[in-house]
Amino acid sequence: MFKLFDCCSLGSSLFHVVVDTDETASKVLDAMLKEKSGRVTFMPLNRLKPKNTTMPNSDDVEPLIQKIRYDPKYEKAFQQVFGKTCVCRELTMAAAYVKSHGINTITLDGDKVDRKGALTGGYHDIRRSRIEAIKSATTCRTKYEGSKARSQEVKTSITTLEHEITQIGGKITTSTGQLNQIKNSRDRLVEEGNILLQRKERLTERVEKLEADIQEMETELAGLEAKVEAYAAEMRTPFGNAVTREEEELVINLGKDVEQRTKRMLELSEKKNEVCFIDMSQLFAPHTWCLARGSQEHSGN
Repeated sequence: MFKLFDCCSLGSSLFHVVVDTDETASKVLDAMLKEKSGRVTFMPLNRLKPKNTTMPNSDDVEPLIQKIRYDPKYEKAFQQVFGKTCVCRELTMAAAYVKSHGINTITLDGDKVDRKGALTGGYHDIRRSRIEAIKSATTCRTKYEGSKARSQEVKTSITTLEHEITQIGGKITTSTGQLNQIKNSRDRLVEEGNILLQRKERLTERVEKLEADIQEMETELAGLEAKVEAYAAEMRTPFGNAVTREEEELVINLGKDVEQRTKRMLELSEKKNEVCFIDMSQLFAPHTWCLARGSQEHSGN
């Protein structure tokens, strides 16, 4: 109810700005003139000198300032605006107190009687209170400032995240390139490994064939040695008339044949060892070179 009285009694004073001194008001006015930001009415506290007014002593009338809560340091401003205003029950009584005490009065319906003779009244829409509008505007402004600050924080966070995403994307691209290089190196190494495995199989088959040849030569050599020993034993016995010249030549030829086969077996054995050594070196040397090459490529990337 008293919000209606405040709105009716304040009028344009509702938007006056209270300052501590007239010097402060002058500085603000100078700034407004430079910025061309509009007009405003100031109430310097050092210039306000409200007069004490004798209020009616009756139950039908009540000073409006007694129903308002305010900071004591703004006492002069509130006395200047509300100090000469009272609330009455009806318009007739309000007009009577204006004439008898020289004050401003407001009825419970919001009609105002000014001590200068003006009478203001009519319908008042309490839903369109200027005080509530100011409170709503202040609340909205506070929310706006908070939302604006939050929006700036979100924008900053988004910018930071976008920068981090860009950095991570660059790292992913680099890692993908390195991974592709490693895959290519691996494919080459696998292909070279398959070639080495095939070469190893061929060398293994060759070694097995050589070993079979050596085993066959050793068997043949053992048979020839047995024959040589038998012929040597026969040669150590005195020759009788039963041995012919052809048999003697055969024994000599067999001895030469044994020497040749023995020499041939030694050559084959040496060749086998040489082939095994050379082929195994050829088998593992390319693989070692491929591993070294793959390690260099990876460290270079």
